[in-house]
Amino acid sequence: MSIKRVHLFYRDILKMLRLSLPIIIAQLGSVFFGIIDTIMVGNMSGKIGKDSLAAAGFANTLFFLIACVGIGIFAAIAPLVAKAKGSKNKHECGLIFYGGMKMSFLVGAIQTVVLLVICHFFWIFDQKPEVATLAVSYLRVIAFSTVPMMFFLAVKNFSDGLSFTKPAMIITIIGLVINVFFNWILIYGNLGFSGMGLYGSGLATLVARVVMACFMIIYVLESKFFQQYLPNVLAQHPTTIFSKKILKLGFPSGMMYFFEMGAFFGVAVIVGRISTGALAASNIILSIATFTYMLAAGVSFAGAISVGSAMGVRNRAKILREGKISIGLVVALMLVSSLLLMLFGTNIIHLYNKEDDVLQVALPLLSIFIFYQLADGLQAVGVGILRGLSDVNIPTLMAIFSYWIIGLPLSYVLSEFFWLGVQGAWIGLSVGLGISAILLTTRFFILAKRDNLMMNEKPVLTIEEPQ
Repeated sequence: MSIKRVHLFYRDILKMLRLSLPIIIAQLGSVFFGIIDTIMVGNMSGKIGKDSLAAAGFANTLFFLIACVGIGIFAAIAPLVAKAKGSKNKHECGLIFYGGMKMSFLVGAIQTVVLLVICHFFWIFDQKPEVATLAVSYLRVIAFSTVPMMFFLAVKNFSDGLSFTKPAMIITIIGLVINVFFNWILIYGNLGFSGMGLYGSGLATLVARVVMACFMIIYVLESKFFQQYLPNVLAQHPTTIFSKKILKLGFPSGMMYFFEMGAFFGVAVIVGRISTGALAASNIILSIATFTYMLAAGVSFAGAISVGSAMGVRNRAKILREGKISIGLVVALMLVSSLLLMLFGTNIIHLYNKEDDVLQVALPLLSIFIFYQLADGLQAVGVGILRGLSDVNIPTLMAIFSYWIIGLPLSYVLSEFFWLGVQGAWIGLSVGLGISAILLTTRFFILAKRDNLMMNEKPVLTIEEPQ
């Protein structure tokens, strides 16, 4: 490799780190609501805490099973905006933004209705009665947070697509502080309020997400930086075509997330049939998994933006370079997080719950989880860099195959017929993610080297980034 190419890799690694870090923090914040809720209710006394921990984990998994479709849809905004920016089309950036905002209300409303219907038919999941009652009360409240959540994501991804990632990070941190404060008041009954337990935790999450959505849109509309990209907000703009673009690119990604989260939810159903303690333990590991996944998701979003920008200037060498950097960065992050789990895993689990039957199940899962998170990180980045190439349909089929044809059936067989219980369920899930990671990353390199990648347009060559 020439000195010039080494320099380009080094420069782009630094750029990717600067772009990824705020996105990672914002992504972590989006799931920290569920993690904080799970930890704070899990530390309630005795059986109440264990039941609430199991219910919160189950309900949050179900919530994100539905919400992840919207997360995937609005994730498409960032690479579309990045591509438009790379093509020097500022007006199109603004129209994508307006189209995304309008769509967020519709998508959020549909998801709210779906979650409320699920609450009505919650009995089909065959969970323990004490868990089901708590989970339904919590889910009914956080269902109404989907509209502000989708709106926030639409605005956030517009900002991220312009490589302006810090506002969402700061607002997410503010939202987390609000969530913790209201959890402290409403769960435990402080400052004169009555303790509401898990239901109060749901109210705190709803309040925080509404505040975040308001802060994000106010910032974008008032900031001088964004004015150059925003046409007159009061004028009539033809946004339908851009809403369709977002949906065309984002919906398959959303369905991919849905099938992945569906596999997680399937594992929760399998484990929940064993015992409340087993479900609580599995939910602790899933909560940790959600945290580490968001590290990978931050790199995935940054990779989608970087690859999308390279597509905008039609530079094949840069596309390949950004993909390799994304993969290398996520591997490094997952290895570091694995090391931290090996050193502090027991202490982390103790943060959630200290009941003996929960700990006896959760601790052995850590060794499986270390392999799981490497596979999960690689497949997450594979999804992102393929989205940057506007390739979403085949990856969705790969996800269905990996999670539902391989992972979930294997989880059920190992758990039920090989008597491996919770460990068997997580082994099956890890295998499914590993297959997905191999398929997605392989597809990226095949597509990136194809002659028709540039849609029959002559690549733009620059002195800095040669083909």
